Amino acid sequence: MKNLKNLRKEYNASPLSHDNLKSNPIDLFAEWFEEASTDTSSEANAMVLSTWNRERGSSSRVVLLKSFSYNGFTFFTNYNSRKAIDISLENRVSLLFFWHRDMRQVRVEGLAFKTSRDESVDYFNSRPALSRASSALSKQSQPLENKEEFDAAVTELSQRDLIECPLHWGGYRVVPEKIEFWQGAPGRSHDRFSYECASEGTWRVTRLYP
Repeated sequence: MKNLKNLRKEYNASPLSHDNLKSNPIDLFAEWFEEASTDTSSEANAMVLSTWNRERGSSSRVVLLKSFSYNGFTFFTNYNSRKAIDISLENRVSLLFFWHRDMRQVRVEGLAFKTSRDESVDYFNSRPALSRASSALSKQSQPLENKEEFDAAVTELSQRDLIECPLHWGGYRVVPEKIEFWQGAPGRSHDRFSYECASEGTWRVTRLYP
């Protein structure tokens, strides 16, 4: 057994106080995201998406945030994937961002809804040809017997003039009900603030114990 009890790192980040907060959590997220984006060694838009299924339980995976606004956080995927099946049965999900350099974490809890077809197609067409081809041909989450054949088919399709966005591919927008900001601090006395949606456009803020 590998003993990790002495594996720890001291945090020396700037404290998060009431003075740093915004009335709307999306404004604070935008500020943190902008700062995290200056770290070229990582993907600031990488986030852990967690879903739940009554038969299979909880499941988490990393996906990429593609846009955010006061309306929510948007990502794209295969609608036949496990995550999409989970969402079709229970659309309450959570998102987790962790920016190691800044020792910051953001947790989002809310409801996931499909984006419009036009929005999905618009984003699909903005992607590189190989990405479009892979998304069009992938049976995401299903067993793959021959990776070489799949890669060859993706390469062939990517060379065509037109790669249409398949009906089984599109976006989700997570509409937040709760957003928690965590800032690492010395001695594990971390700063945590939770925003909970009280009504449309209004948020209740609570400081939490570390």
